[in-house]
Amino acid sequence: MKKVLILGKGVQEYSLAKYLSKNNEVYVCPGNQIMSEFAVLVDIPDYNPANIAEFIEKNDISVTIPVDKNALTSELISVFTEKNLQVFAPAFDTSVLFNDKLSIMKLLYKLRIPVPRFASFDKAGAAYEYVKNAKMPLIIKSNLKEYATVCVNDKIAKTVVDDLIFNDETVLIEEFLYGKTFTIYFVSDGYKALPMGTALNYNYSLEGDGGVLTNGVGACSPFYKLTDAHIDYLTSTIANSIIEYFEQQGKPFIGIFGIECVFTGDEQLFVTNLKYFLSDADAQGILALLDIDFMKIVDDCLMGIFADVYDYIPQKDDNAVSVVISSYKEGQSIEGLKNLDDETLVALFPLTKNKYLEYETVKGKNLILTSIAGTISRAREIVYSEVGDINFEGKFYRKDIGAILSGNRGLV
Repeated sequence: MKKVLILGKGVQEYSLAKYLSKNNEVYVCPGNQIMSEFAVLVDIPDYNPANIAEFIEKNDISVTIPVDKNALTSELISVFTEKNLQVFAPAFDTSVLFNDKLSIMKLLYKLRIPVPRFASFDKAGAAYEYVKNAKMPLIIKSNLKEYATVCVNDKIAKTVVDDLIFNDETVLIEEFLYGKTFTIYFVSDGYKALPMGTALNYNYSLEGDGGVLTNGVGACSPFYKLTDAHIDYLTSTIANSIIEYFEQQGKPFIGIFGIECVFTGDEQLFVTNLKYFLSDADAQGILALLDIDFMKIVDDCLMGIFADVYDYIPQKDDNAVSVVISSYKEGQSIEGLKNLDDETLVALFPLTKNKYLEYETVKGKNLILTSIAGTISRAREIVYSEVGDINFEGKFYRKDIGAILSGNRGLV
């Protein structure tokens, strides 16, 4: 049993900590109160590097896994290097890239990786001119924040541009691609990247890909349309080109990263983003489908033998369906969690408990349920049955996750 320190407090950290707690002693800094059910919370404000290093040394922590990108400061990496502490994380300059969408697109373009047409603007007038001459729809994003809007006409596009410019943000405008959005995740030791799983992403808030664009309200793993040839291409031509670039810059990427793509109707692949670690809706499914001890992969990466030992990362021949449950209201008691099947995976966003020790809702995303089964159809049937057992006022979720994949085009 290893002692593992995870840096962060969100639902990604929750998913990883709960997964690792089955076979390891897990600490989370700062974590949140609900993680205390399976992990030890460490109160070190602002990820203070000296205090974190002291805690690691005093408690014989085997490895630290920074999941929160904000934890990856240059000071933290320097202290880990100076004290020869094990950290499963990229170089600081590399991690910063994952907070900057424009830098990601420029890097992908530089490496001749297929991307949608894009442009960036700091001035509203130049953005208006571009929009006027561009083909609709367009996706307009904040460069640094989790914000994106699909604009179907000039009026909507100009409103979005005005909002971003008013807040002193760089505007990133991308061509809208018709197709399926998916993410393929990789583990890298800094020299070689190997796929650890794929997920079909449901990023729109409403059924049929309507409503607002989010960072994920559901997922299915693996993504059914990818052939071995597709995965070989994504690995050798794209993922390892990225890893090689970082290595040549003297800033190796060690850890997990995702390549978000659109698979178009004519079966072309375009890369639309790079993700640090696992996305909220994908994390439980990707980890659950690994057919190998995740900590062995981490150890082999840090020991420098990953590239020599692994030709592939074993994955189970199963399917995962994940559904994000959200709320229009806050402060509502969440009922039904104790009635869920033991095999159902549950990840909770940072929530609080009331005096009756019941979880209470926040506005927005509250929890993620994931079911594993031999087929997408069965996994979908199970997870939606479990979703039905969760009750609170203001509950909402997409009802068509995995519907087409299971042969069911209707809603639950």
